Amino acid sequence: MRKTAGIIGVAAVIIVAGGVAAPWYTGKRIEQEFRQGVEQLSGSVPMEVTRYDRGWRTADAVTHAVIDTEDGPFEFDIHHHITHGPWGFGWAHIDSTPDFGEHQDTVAHYFGDQTPIEATTTVGFGNDVNIDWHSPAFDATDVPETPGARLAWGGMEGHYRLDGDHTTTRVSIPSLNFQGKESSLILNALNLDGSGAGGPDWPDVDNFWDGRFRTTLGQLDFQDDAENVALKLGMDGQGQLRDNGDDGLSMTGSWQFSNVVLKDPALAEPVIINNATQTLALKHLPREATRTLLIDLSSIDESLNEDQATALIQQRLLRYLGDALEGTPSAEITVAGLNTPQGSLEGKLALDFDPMEAGQDPMTTALKRGHLTLDMASDKALLTHLMAFSNAGARPEQTLAGLEQEGLLVRDGDRYRMDVEMNSRDLRVNGESHPELYMMLPLLLMSLGS
Repeated sequence: MRKTAGIIGVAAVIIVAGGVAAPWYTGKRIEQEFRQGVEQLSGSVPMEVTRYDRGWRTADAVTHAVIDTEDGPFEFDIHHHITHGPWGFGWAHIDSTPDFGEHQDTVAHYFGDQTPIEATTTVGFGNDVNIDWHSPAFDATDVPETPGARLAWGGMEGHYRLDGDHTTTRVSIPSLNFQGKESSLILNALNLDGSGAGGPDWPDVDNFWDGRFRTTLGQLDFQDDAENVALKLGMDGQGQLRDNGDDGLSMTGSWQFSNVVLKDPALAEPVIINNATQTLALKHLPREATRTLLIDLSSIDESLNEDQATALIQQRLLRYLGDALEGTPSAEITVAGLNTPQGSLEGKLALDFDPMEAGQDPMTTALKRGHLTLDMASDKALLTHLMAFSNAGARPEQTLAGLEQEGLLVRDGDRYRMDVEMNSRDLRVNGESHPELYMMLPLLLMSLGS
Protein backbone atom coordinates (compact mmCIF):
# COMPACT_ATOMS: atom_id res chain seq x y z
CA MET A 1 0.00 0.00 0.00
CA ARG A 2 2.86 2.33 0.86
CA LYS A 3 4.50 1.51 -2.47
CA THR A 4 1.27 2.28 -4.33
CA ALA A 5 0.85 5.52 -2.41
CA GLY A 6 4.44 6.43 -3.26
CA ILE A 7 3.88 5.84 -6.95
CA ILE A 8 0.71 7.94 -6.85
CA GLY A 9 2.60 10.68 -5.00
CA VAL A 10 5.41 10.70 -7.56
CA ALA A 11 2.85 10.80 -10.40
CA ALA A 12 1.07 13.71 -8.73
CA VAL A 13 4.35 15.60 -8.42
CA ILE A 14 5.12 14.96 -12.11
CA ILE A 15 1.65 16.13 -13.16
CA VAL A 16 1.89 19.28 -11.05
CA ALA A 17 5.42 19.99 -12.23
CA GLY A 18 4.33 19.46 -15.82
CA GLY A 19 1.36 21.78 -15.34
CA VAL A 20 3.67 24.43 -13.91
CA ALA A 21 6.39 24.02 -16.54
CA ALA A 22 4.13 23.71 -19.61
CA PRO A 23 3.00 27.38 -19.72
CA TRP A 24 6.60 28.53 -19.14
CA TYR A 25 7.95 26.35 -21.98
CA THR A 26 5.06 27.26 -24.28
CA GLY A 27 5.61 30.95 -23.51
CA LYS A 28 9.25 30.65 -24.52
CA ARG A 29 8.34 28.99 -27.82
CA ILE A 30 5.54 31.52 -28.46
CA GLU A 31 8.02 34.38 -28.02
CA GLN A 32 10.33 32.81 -30.62
CA GLU A 33 7.43 32.34 -33.05
CA PHE A 34 6.16 35.89 -32.37
CA ARG A 35 9.52 37.45 -33.16
CA GLN A 36 9.91 35.37 -36.32
CA GLY A 37 6.41 36.34 -37.46
CA VAL A 38 7.12 40.06 -36.97
CA GLU A 39 10.37 39.68 -38.90
CA GLN A 40 8.49 38.10 -41.82
CA LEU A 41 5.88 40.89 -41.82
CA SER A 42 8.60 43.54 -41.83
CA GLY A 43 9.33 42.60 -45.45
CA SER A 44 6.11 44.35 -46.52
CA VAL A 45 5.52 46.78 -43.64
CA PRO A 46 8.56 47.94 -41.63
CA MET A 47 7.95 46.53 -38.15
CA GLU A 48 10.02 45.53 -35.12
CA VAL A 49 9.51 44.20 -31.61
CA THR A 50 10.40 46.98 -29.17
CA ARG A 51 9.34 45.21 -25.95
CA TYR A 52 8.52 41.67 -24.86
CA ASP A 53 7.80 40.93 -21.18
CA ARG A 54 7.21 37.21 -20.70
CA GLY A 55 5.64 35.79 -17.56
CA TRP A 56 4.44 32.34 -16.55
CA ARG A 57 0.98 32.32 -18.16
CA THR A 58 0.92 35.66 -19.99
CA ALA A 59 3.18 38.09 -21.81
CA ASP A 60 2.94 41.68 -23.00
CA ALA A 61 4.68 42.85 -26.16
CA VAL A 62 4.90 46.03 -28.23
CA THR A 63 5.69 46.25 -31.93
CA HIS A 64 6.52 49.47 -33.75
CA ALA A 65 5.34 49.88 -37.36
CA VAL A 66 5.95 52.50 -40.05
CA ILE A 67 3.69 53.08 -43.08
CA ASP A 68 4.81 55.39 -45.89
CA THR A 69 2.15 57.91 -46.94
CA GLU A 70 2.04 60.93 -49.24
CA ASP A 71 2.44 63.13 -46.15
CA GLY A 72 5.48 61.21 -44.92
CA PRO A 73 5.98 58.19 -42.63
CA PHE A 74 3.08 57.27 -40.32
CA GLU A 75 4.45 55.61 -37.17
CA PHE A 76 2.48 53.79 -34.49
CA ASP A 77 2.80 51.07 -31.85
CA ILE A 78 0.73 47.90 -31.43
CA HIS A 79 0.25 46.46 -27.95
CA HIS A 80 -0.18 42.68 -27.66
CA HIS A 81 -1.44 40.81 -24.61
CA ILE A 82 -0.51 37.13 -24.95
CA THR A 83 -2.01 34.26 -22.96
CA HIS A 84 0.08 31.09 -23.11
CA GLY A 85 -1.36 27.62 -23.44
CA PRO A 86 -1.66 24.76 -23.39
CA TRP A 87 -5.29 25.41 -22.46
CA GLY A 88 -8.64 24.87 -24.17
CA PHE A 89 -8.03 27.53 -26.84
CA GLY A 90 -4.68 26.04 -27.97
CA TRP A 91 -1.08 27.17 -27.65
CA ALA A 92 -1.61 30.94 -27.54
CA HIS A 93 -4.27 33.66 -27.53
CA ILE A 94 -3.21 37.21 -28.50
CA ASP A 95 -5.23 40.44 -28.21
CA SER A 96 -3.73 43.29 -30.24
CA THR A 97 -4.65 46.99 -30.16
CA PRO A 98 -2.87 49.97 -31.77
CA ASP A 99 -1.53 53.03 -30.02
CA PHE A 100 -1.33 55.94 -32.48
CA GLY A 101 0.71 58.19 -30.21
CA GLU A 102 0.76 61.75 -31.59
CA HIS A 103 -2.06 60.81 -33.97
CA GLN A 104 -4.33 59.57 -31.19
CA ASP A 105 -6.35 62.81 -31.00
CA THR A 106 -7.09 62.61 -34.72
CA VAL A 107 -8.28 59.00 -34.38
CA ALA A 108 -10.36 59.83 -31.31
CA HIS A 109 -12.11 62.62 -33.24
CA TYR A 110 -13.84 59.91 -35.28
CA PHE A 111 -13.97 56.88 -32.97
CA GLY A 112 -14.31 58.63 -29.61
CA ASP A 113 -13.34 56.27 -26.80
CA GLN A 114 -13.73 53.22 -29.05
CA THR A 115 -10.65 51.29 -30.16
CA PRO A 116 -10.39 52.05 -33.91
CA ILE A 117 -9.31 48.50 -34.74
CA GLU A 118 -8.55 45.41 -32.67
CA ALA A 119 -7.41 41.93 -33.58
CA THR A 120 -7.58 38.58 -31.83
CA THR A 121 -5.16 35.80 -32.79
CA THR A 122 -5.44 32.19 -31.69
CA VAL A 123 -2.82 29.49 -32.32
CA GLY A 124 -4.43 26.04 -32.04
CA PHE A 125 -2.90 22.75 -31.01
CA GLY A 126 -2.54 21.81 -34.68
CA ASN A 127 -0.55 25.05 -35.21
CA ASP A 128 -3.47 26.50 -37.12
CA VAL A 129 -3.67 30.29 -36.85
CA ASN A 130 -6.92 32.26 -36.74
CA ILE A 131 -7.00 36.06 -36.75
CA ASP A 132 -10.21 38.07 -36.37
CA TRP A 133 -10.22 41.85 -36.60
CA HIS A 134 -12.91 44.43 -36.06
CA SER A 135 -13.28 48.17 -36.60
CA PRO A 136 -16.37 49.84 -35.10
CA ALA A 137 -18.63 52.13 -37.12
CA PHE A 138 -19.05 55.84 -36.52
CA ASP A 139 -21.71 58.30 -37.72
CA ALA A 140 -21.13 61.27 -40.02
CA THR A 141 -18.38 63.39 -38.48
CA ASP A 142 -16.72 66.66 -39.53
CA VAL A 143 -13.33 66.31 -41.27
CA PRO A 144 -11.02 68.94 -39.70
CA GLU A 145 -8.60 68.97 -42.66
CA THR A 146 -11.42 69.66 -45.15
CA PRO A 147 -13.82 72.39 -44.02
CA GLY A 148 -17.43 71.52 -44.75
CA ALA A 149 -16.70 67.82 -45.31
CA ARG A 150 -18.19 64.92 -43.35
CA LEU A 151 -17.14 61.28 -43.10
CA ALA A 152 -19.17 58.24 -42.00
CA TRP A 153 -17.75 54.73 -41.55
CA GLY A 154 -19.82 51.56 -41.48
CA GLY A 155 -17.12 49.52 -39.73
CA MET A 156 -15.14 46.49 -40.86
CA GLU A 157 -14.97 42.79 -40.05
CA GLY A 158 -12.20 40.46 -41.14
CA HIS A 159 -10.99 36.90 -40.66
CA TYR A 160 -7.77 35.12 -41.63
CA ARG A 161 -6.94 31.45 -41.16
CA LEU A 162 -3.69 29.60 -41.80
CA ASP A 163 -3.96 25.82 -41.62
CA GLY A 164 -0.72 24.17 -42.68
CA ASP A 165 0.10 25.91 -45.95
CA HIS A 166 -3.49 26.83 -46.84
CA THR A 167 -4.97 30.25 -46.10
CA THR A 168 -8.45 31.75 -46.20
CA THR A 169 -9.26 35.45 -45.90
CA ARG A 170 -12.53 37.32 -45.57
CA VAL A 171 -13.06 41.09 -45.30
CA SER A 172 -16.38 42.94 -45.13
CA ILE A 173 -16.86 46.73 -45.25
CA PRO A 174 -20.58 47.66 -45.10
CA SER A 175 -20.18 51.33 -46.02
CA LEU A 176 -17.98 54.39 -46.36
CA ASN A 177 -19.43 57.83 -47.05
CA PHE A 178 -17.42 61.01 -47.61
CA GLN A 179 -19.21 64.22 -48.57
CA GLY A 180 -17.22 67.37 -49.38
CA LYS A 181 -17.93 70.68 -51.06
CA GLU A 182 -16.32 69.63 -54.36
CA SER A 183 -15.98 65.85 -54.07
CA SER A 184 -17.75 62.83 -52.64
CA LEU A 185 -17.18 59.10 -52.25
CA ILE A 186 -19.85 56.52 -51.44
CA LEU A 187 -18.96 52.85 -51.03
CA ASN A 188 -21.51 50.21 -50.05
CA ALA A 189 -21.24 46.47 -49.40
CA LEU A 190 -17.61 45.69 -50.24
CA ASN A 191 -16.76 42.03 -49.58
CA LEU A 192 -13.51 40.21 -50.34
CA ASP A 193 -13.04 36.45 -50.00
CA GLY A 194 -9.97 34.47 -50.96
CA SER A 195 -8.20 31.20 -50.32
CA GLY A 196 -5.02 29.56 -51.50
CA ALA A 197 -1.45 28.64 -50.67
CA GLY A 198 0.35 30.66 -48.03
CA GLY A 199 2.25 30.58 -44.80
CA PRO A 200 5.95 30.97 -43.98
CA ASP A 201 7.01 28.42 -46.64
CA TRP A 202 5.35 30.24 -49.55
CA PRO A 203 6.11 30.03 -52.46
CA ASP A 204 7.83 26.65 -51.92
CA VAL A 205 4.61 24.80 -51.10
CA ASP A 206 3.02 21.80 -52.79
CA ASN A 207 -0.39 23.41 -53.20
CA PHE A 208 0.95 26.58 -54.86
CA TRP A 209 -1.76 26.35 -57.53
CA ASP A 210 -4.75 26.24 -55.17
CA GLY A 211 -6.06 29.79 -55.34
CA ARG A 212 -9.53 31.37 -55.44
CA PHE A 213 -10.91 34.86 -54.90
CA ARG A 214 -14.17 36.75 -55.07
CA THR A 215 -14.85 40.46 -54.75
CA THR A 216 -18.32 42.00 -54.64
CA LEU A 217 -19.15 45.68 -54.49
CA GLY A 218 -22.72 46.85 -54.13
CA GLN A 219 -22.00 50.45 -55.11
CA LEU A 220 -19.11 52.78 -55.76
CA ASP A 221 -19.95 56.42 -56.44
CA PHE A 222 -17.05 58.88 -56.76
CA GLN A 223 -17.31 62.47 -57.96
CA ASP A 224 -14.77 65.26 -58.15
CA ASP A 225 -16.36 68.45 -59.44
CA ALA A 226 -13.06 70.35 -59.47
CA GLU A 227 -11.49 67.81 -61.86
CA ASN A 228 -14.79 67.08 -63.63
CA VAL A 229 -14.31 63.36 -62.95
CA ALA A 230 -16.95 60.83 -61.89
CA LEU A 231 -17.17 57.04 -61.59
CA LYS A 232 -20.14 54.89 -60.59
CA LEU A 233 -20.40 51.10 -60.68
CA GLY A 234 -21.34 47.85 -58.98
CA MET A 235 -19.14 44.77 -59.38
CA ASP A 236 -18.96 41.02 -58.82
CA GLY A 237 -15.65 39.41 -59.77
CA GLN A 238 -14.16 36.00 -59.11
CA GLY A 239 -11.24 33.90 -60.27
CA GLN A 240 -9.45 30.62 -59.76
CA LEU A 241 -5.99 29.12 -60.33
CA ARG A 242 -5.70 25.35 -60.34
CA ASP A 243 -3.48 22.44 -61.38
CA ASN A 244 -5.10 20.03 -63.85
CA GLY A 245 -2.40 17.36 -63.83
CA ASP A 246 -1.25 16.38 -67.31
CA ASP A 247 -3.33 19.22 -68.81
CA GLY A 248 -1.17 21.83 -67.05
CA LEU A 249 -2.49 24.85 -65.20
CA SER A 250 -5.66 26.84 -65.75
CA MET A 251 -6.69 30.35 -64.77
CA THR A 252 -10.33 31.38 -64.96
CA GLY A 253 -12.03 34.62 -64.08
CA SER A 254 -15.33 36.40 -64.54
CA TRP A 255 -16.47 39.98 -63.97
CA GLN A 256 -19.94 41.46 -63.84
CA PHE A 257 -20.41 45.22 -63.83
CA SER A 258 -23.65 47.10 -63.36
CA ASN A 259 -24.78 50.73 -63.60
CA VAL A 260 -21.40 51.99 -64.82
CA VAL A 261 -20.92 55.72 -65.45
CA LEU A 262 -17.45 57.08 -66.24
CA LYS A 263 -16.90 60.80 -66.74
CA ASP A 264 -13.48 62.30 -67.50
CA PRO A 265 -12.23 65.44 -69.30
CA ALA A 266 -10.27 63.19 -71.67
CA LEU A 267 -13.54 61.65 -72.89
CA ALA A 268 -15.79 63.37 -75.39
CA GLU A 269 -18.84 62.21 -73.41
CA PRO A 270 -19.55 59.98 -70.41
CA VAL A 271 -19.29 56.20 -70.79
CA ILE A 272 -22.52 54.54 -69.67
CA ILE A 273 -22.95 50.76 -69.35
CA ASN A 274 -26.14 49.30 -67.93
CA ASN A 275 -24.48 45.95 -67.26
CA ALA A 276 -21.68 43.80 -68.66
CA THR A 277 -20.43 40.27 -68.10
CA GLN A 278 -17.02 39.02 -69.19
CA THR A 279 -15.23 35.72 -68.64
CA LEU A 280 -11.62 34.69 -69.25
CA ALA A 281 -10.27 31.13 -69.36
CA LEU A 282 -6.57 30.29 -69.85
CA LYS A 283 -5.64 26.60 -70.09
CA HIS A 284 -2.59 24.36 -70.64
CA LEU A 285 -0.23 26.84 -68.97
CA PRO A 286 3.36 25.83 -68.02
CA ARG A 287 3.89 25.24 -64.31
CA GLU A 288 7.40 26.56 -63.65
CA ALA A 289 7.07 29.58 -65.95
CA THR A 290 3.75 30.48 -64.31
CA ARG A 291 5.23 30.06 -60.83
CA THR A 292 8.16 32.31 -61.77
CA LEU A 293 5.83 34.93 -63.25
CA LEU A 294 3.56 35.08 -60.20
CA ILE A 295 6.51 35.30 -57.79
CA ASP A 296 8.17 38.00 -59.91
CA LEU A 297 4.97 40.06 -60.11
CA SER A 298 4.43 39.80 -56.35
CA SER A 299 7.96 41.02 -55.60
CA ILE A 300 8.22 44.08 -57.87
CA ASP A 301 10.21 46.82 -56.17
CA GLU A 302 7.72 49.32 -54.74
CA SER A 303 10.25 52.14 -55.13
CA LEU A 304 9.92 52.02 -58.93
CA ASN A 305 7.84 54.74 -60.55
CA GLU A 306 4.78 53.90 -62.66
CA ASP A 307 6.64 53.88 -66.00
CA GLN A 308 9.45 51.69 -64.66
CA ALA A 309 7.02 49.24 -63.08
CA THR A 310 4.91 49.06 -66.27
CA ALA A 311 8.00 48.40 -68.42
CA LEU A 312 9.15 45.66 -66.04
CA ILE A 313 5.72 43.99 -66.04
CA GLN A 314 5.56 44.08 -69.85
CA GLN A 315 9.04 42.56 -70.07
CA ARG A 316 8.13 39.69 -67.76
CA LEU A 317 4.80 39.06 -69.47
CA LEU A 318 6.49 38.92 -72.89
CA ARG A 319 9.06 36.45 -71.57
CA TYR A 320 6.24 34.38 -70.11
CA LEU A 321 4.38 34.45 -73.43
CA GLY A 322 7.39 32.89 -75.13
CA ASP A 323 7.57 30.16 -72.47
CA ALA A 324 3.82 29.48 -72.73
CA LEU A 325 3.95 29.24 -76.55
CA GLU A 326 6.44 26.40 -76.26
CA GLY A 327 3.44 24.32 -75.21
CA THR A 328 -0.18 24.31 -76.36
CA PRO A 329 -1.87 27.13 -74.43
CA SER A 330 -5.44 28.19 -75.09
CA ALA A 331 -7.38 31.33 -74.27
CA GLU A 332 -11.09 32.08 -74.40
CA ILE A 333 -12.67 35.47 -73.78
CA THR A 334 -16.45 35.81 -73.68
CA VAL A 335 -18.54 38.93 -73.49
CA ALA A 336 -21.87 37.44 -72.48
CA GLY A 337 -23.68 40.75 -72.57
CA LEU A 338 -22.60 44.36 -72.88
CA ASN A 339 -25.75 46.44 -72.56
CA THR A 340 -25.67 50.21 -73.05
CA PRO A 341 -28.24 52.93 -73.81
CA GLN A 342 -27.13 52.66 -77.47
CA GLY A 343 -27.65 48.89 -77.69
CA SER A 344 -25.91 45.63 -76.84
CA LEU A 345 -22.87 43.62 -77.92
CA GLU A 346 -21.89 40.02 -77.29
CA GLY A 347 -19.05 37.89 -78.55
CA LYS A 348 -16.51 35.15 -78.00
CA LEU A 349 -12.82 34.95 -78.90
CA ALA A 350 -10.94 31.64 -78.69
CA LEU A 351 -7.27 30.94 -79.47
CA ASP A 352 -5.30 27.71 -79.18
CA PHE A 353 -2.06 26.30 -80.58
CA ASP A 354 -0.78 23.03 -82.03
CA PRO A 355 2.33 21.41 -80.48
CA MET A 356 5.66 22.96 -81.48
CA GLU A 357 8.25 20.88 -83.28
CA ALA A 358 11.75 20.53 -81.84
CA GLY A 359 14.07 23.40 -82.68
CA GLN A 360 11.32 25.84 -83.60
CA ASP A 361 11.03 29.35 -82.20
CA PRO A 362 7.76 29.75 -80.26
CA MET A 363 7.12 33.35 -81.31
CA THR A 364 7.87 33.04 -85.02
CA THR A 365 5.89 29.81 -85.38
CA ALA A 366 2.89 31.08 -83.40
CA LEU A 367 0.96 32.09 -86.53
CA LYS A 368 1.49 28.72 -88.16
CA ARG A 369 0.42 26.78 -85.08
CA GLY A 370 -2.42 29.03 -84.01
CA HIS A 371 -6.17 28.55 -84.43
CA LEU A 372 -8.43 31.53 -83.83
CA THR A 373 -12.18 31.93 -83.87
CA LEU A 374 -14.20 35.06 -83.23
CA ASP A 375 -17.99 35.38 -83.10
CA MET A 376 -19.38 38.85 -82.47
CA ALA A 377 -22.75 40.55 -82.84
CA SER A 378 -23.70 44.14 -82.07
CA ASP A 379 -26.48 46.64 -82.58
CA LYS A 380 -25.72 49.12 -85.34
CA ALA A 381 -26.40 52.06 -83.06
CA LEU A 382 -23.76 50.85 -80.59
CA LEU A 383 -21.09 50.33 -83.29
CA THR A 384 -21.82 53.78 -84.69
CA HIS A 385 -21.55 55.28 -81.22
CA LEU A 386 -18.24 53.49 -80.47
CA MET A 387 -16.67 54.69 -83.72
CA ALA A 388 -17.69 58.28 -83.13
CA PHE A 389 -16.60 58.05 -79.49
CA SER A 390 -13.08 56.79 -80.34
CA ASN A 391 -12.53 59.23 -83.22
CA ALA A 392 -14.27 62.60 -83.38
CA GLY A 393 -13.59 62.81 -87.12
CA ALA A 394 -14.91 59.35 -87.92
CA ARG A 395 -17.71 58.76 -90.42
CA PRO A 396 -19.42 55.69 -88.87
CA GLU A 397 -22.17 55.23 -91.47
CA GLN A 398 -19.71 55.21 -94.38
CA THR A 399 -17.27 52.99 -92.51
CA LEU A 400 -19.92 50.40 -91.66
CA ALA A 401 -21.20 50.44 -95.24
CA GLY A 402 -17.65 49.86 -96.52
CA LEU A 403 -17.02 46.96 -94.11
CA GLU A 404 -20.34 45.42 -95.13
CA GLN A 405 -19.47 45.75 -98.81
CA GLU A 406 -16.09 44.06 -98.22
CA GLY A 407 -17.85 41.21 -96.41
CA LEU A 408 -16.17 41.95 -93.08
CA LEU A 409 -19.55 42.67 -91.46
CA VAL A 410 -22.87 40.98 -92.13
CA ARG A 411 -26.10 42.90 -91.68
CA ASP A 412 -28.96 41.24 -89.78
CA GLY A 413 -31.74 43.78 -89.34
CA ASP A 414 -30.46 46.49 -87.02
CA ARG A 415 -27.50 44.34 -85.96
CA TYR A 416 -24.14 43.46 -87.43
CA ARG A 417 -22.24 40.23 -86.89
CA MET A 418 -18.74 38.99 -87.65
CA ASP A 419 -17.45 35.40 -87.74
CA VAL A 420 -13.68 34.91 -88.03
CA GLU A 421 -11.74 31.65 -88.44
CA MET A 422 -7.96 31.49 -88.75
CA ASN A 423 -5.67 28.49 -89.10
CA SER A 424 -2.20 27.83 -90.50
CA ARG A 425 -3.41 28.23 -94.09
CA ASP A 426 -6.11 30.85 -94.24
CA LEU A 427 -8.10 33.61 -92.61
CA ARG A 428 -11.82 33.47 -93.26
CA VAL A 429 -14.28 36.21 -92.34
CA ASN A 430 -17.97 35.36 -92.53
CA GLY A 431 -17.13 32.32 -94.66
CA GLU A 432 -14.97 34.21 -97.19
CA SER A 433 -11.18 33.82 -97.51
CA HIS A 434 -9.08 36.97 -96.98
CA PRO A 435 -5.43 36.19 -97.80
CA GLU A 436 -4.52 39.90 -97.74
CA LEU A 437 -5.47 40.13 -94.06
CA TYR A 438 -3.72 36.84 -93.29
CA MET A 439 -0.45 38.21 -94.68
CA MET A 440 -0.62 41.19 -92.32
CA LEU A 441 -0.65 39.06 -89.16
CA PRO A 442 3.14 38.31 -89.11
CA LEU A 443 3.76 42.06 -88.87
CA LEU A 444 1.64 42.13 -85.73
CA LEU A 445 3.58 39.25 -84.17
CA MET A 446 6.89 40.90 -85.06
CA SER A 447 5.76 44.09 -83.33
CA LEU A 448 4.95 42.08 -80.20
CA GLY A 449 8.42 40.58 -80.14
CA SER A 450 10.27 43.86 -80.75
